Amino acid sequence: NGVSDVVSTTGGKGGGKVHHGPLVMTLSSIHVFVTESAQFCSILFFAWLCENYPPFSPGERVWDRDVFYGLCVVFFIGMLATVKEGTQTEILNRDQSEEWKGWMQYIFLMYHYYAAGETYNAIRVFITCYVWMTGFGNFSFFYMKRDFGAPRLLQMLWRLNFLVFMLMLVMNNTYITYYICPLHTFYFLLTYATMFVMPSLNHTNWGIRIKLMCVLGLIFLVWECFNGSIFNMIFGIFLSTDPVKGARTGTLWEWYFRTSLDKYSTIWGMLFALNFPAATHMLLKSEELPSSKQWAIKGVACSFWISAAVWWYRGPFQDAKNTYNMGNAFFAPVPMVAYILVRNISATGRKYYSNLPHFLGKLTLESYLMQYHVWLSNNALQLLTIVPGYPLINMICATCLFVFTSHRLNYLTLSLRGQLLPDNTQMCLQGAFHFVCTICAYQALGSLLLYSGAGVG
Repeated sequence: NGVSDVVSTTGGKGGGKVHHGPLVMTLSSIHVFVTESAQFCSILFFAWLCENYPPFSPGERVWDRDVFYGLCVVFFIGMLATVKEGTQTEILNRDQSEEWKGWMQYIFLMYHYYAAGETYNAIRVFITCYVWMTGFGNFSFFYMKRDFGAPRLLQMLWRLNFLVFMLMLVMNNTYITYYICPLHTFYFLLTYATMFVMPSLNHTNWGIRIKLMCVLGLIFLVWECFNGSIFNMIFGIFLSTDPVKGARTGTLWEWYFRTSLDKYSTIWGMLFALNFPAATHMLLKSEELPSSKQWAIKGVACSFWISAAVWWYRGPFQDAKNTYNMGNAFFAPVPMVAYILVRNISATGRKYYSNLPHFLGKLTLESYLMQYHVWLSNNALQLLTIVPGYPLINMICATCLFVFTSHRLNYLTLSLRGQLLPDNTQMCLQGAFHFVCTICAYQALGSLLLYSGAGVG
């Protein structure tokens, strides 16, 4: 069904396919592991060079409305030119989900490149959609597969954090600098905990609903009540108010700001996933009716949600940035549900998807992270300059490097995960232990070299 396809996109099997089998003590297996580890390290070294020793001084991000919207139109034309018929006709199928993530990611990246502040509210909705997918996809996986084992947990944590963790070490950055990763990690763990606690209730009519209402109440209590004192008490154990890179007002406030914008998005995704089979059944049953009755029913549903989206666009969406942020957690689901309904209202339309955003949709995590260093510079505050004096040519060249490195890192991240964290529980735990020990050993060696003054002078 449609749920299984979204699961494979947003959460299933750790968030992507496995390219190689588990790492074993054979020459061929070790050769693959060493080769791909070397490629991974080479790309990170290249990113470090772009960040610290760029060929030319970084450029400034300049808002150019004509170029920004012009490139969006070009991308839209590319979407139309690459429409193809897929093999899936389910609602919110995998191809469609990748397409959805891809076109949002394109606008999100362009927003950063051109400092497109006037599109902030739209970007805010896109991030909400991504967080919503975390709840929807992972809830669906746990609901259907009932798999709460260590491999599933470690594979997802690897997918969300391996690249960002290595970038933190290489670039000497903080976790909060790449805030999307901790955001998705936290809400994945929230979904995991929701389904893991008292799993016998997950498949009862009222048990799972009571669990979700309890989680909703807990979120309300922590983020909405007592002026954030409960939030500070919980997260103040790990976070501070001292200024650090990526959080000028301290990690505690930055984390509150980031999580509060989408505090309900994951629970909305879980509630949607719980009722998704019933909604899907109703839509599919309507498609068995004569055409006139079918489209009369669909027309009523579309009219309601399109009207709600128009109201949202003419109302909350027009608010200034700070005002909109306060209501985003409540209003963002309106255009999102309207999009899902309109995109899936036609059985014929569900068979087709655009390959251009579909390609980019598979690289959302890597493209988000690599934009900081191989497309932009100075932690996304400036532009990487390769061809000075020619901004469009420079962008094209930087984009080629950016897309290539993102695509390759996507492959390597999944491949290395498959080798170190296979589905076998014992091998997965052993791989995780060896990986942690190796990182700790290198970190200790680096600290020893710095302490001894090696390389300083």
